[in-house]
Amino acid sequence: MKSIAVKPNISIEEAEEHYQLSSENYTIESGESHLAYYREKHPLYYDVLLNNV
Repeated sequence: MKSIAVKPNISIEEAEEHYQLSSENYTIESGESHLAYYREKHPLYYDVLLNNV
């Protein structure tokens, strides 16, 4: 079965807001950076940010 890449329909503004809001709920107990956490838990939003910065 092939995996088809889907371009997310997320604006850069929406992705930035989502990143900011997710940082409010993030704790550093694991020692993992928020960016690494965000990349793993929210890959579509992360990709939008990565491709627009």
